[in-house]
Amino acid sequence: MKKLNLFILILAIFFIACNSKSKKNSEVSTQIKSSQEIIKKDSDKLYPIQKEIVKFDTLIQSRNIRISIVRKDLDSYVLHESWAEDGKHIDKYRNAEIELTIKQNENILLDTIFRKEQFVKSVGNKFLDIVIFHNYWFEKIDENKIEFLGVITEPETDNTVDLNHTFYFKTKRLEYSESVNSEE
Repeated sequence: MKKLNLFILILAIFFIACNSKSKKNSEVSTQIKSSQEIIKKDSDKLYPIQKEIVKFDTLIQSRNIRISIVRKDLDSYVLHESWAEDGKHIDKYRNAEIELTIKQNENILLDTIFRKEQFVKSVGNKFLDIVIFHNYWFEKIDENKIEFLGVITEPETDNTVDLNHTFYFKTKRLEYSESVNSEE
C-alpha cells in the first residue's frame, strides 16, 4: 500500500511539473502536420543584431606610423530578399562607415571617413541601394605610399566592388580606383 501511495504521489508531482510550464514555453506549440502540408512563413532577420564597432590598429615601427581603421555599424540597412520552401526570407544587413586615420610621429597625416555613398559615380545609385560597405584593410607599405583595400558588396552574393586606395607620403593625398566583380 505504501508503494502504491508513493507511486501515486510521484505520478501526481510529475503530472503537475509537466503541466506547469512557464507562459513563454506554453506559447510554443508543436503541431503534427501531414507530409503533404507545407507551412509558408515569412522570416525577417537583422545582421548584426547589435551595432558593432571594430577597430584595427597597425603599427609600422620602422617608420613610426600608426594606421587606425574603425568600422562602425550604422542604423541604416540593406534588404536582401530570398525565397525558400518555407517562405520568403527578408534579411537586413547593417550599413557601415569606415574611419581611416594615419599618424606618423603622432602627427595626423590623414583622418577621413568613408561611406558607400561616396562611390556613387563608380557604382551607380541602383547598386548602392543593394550593397553594404563590408570592410576595409591595410594592404602594404613602401617608402612612397600605403595601400588599402575596401569592399562594397551585395549581401549573400559575389557582387562586389573592390576599392583600392593609395596614400602618398609626398602629397599627403589618398587616391582610389575600383574593380567590379559580379556573379556570372
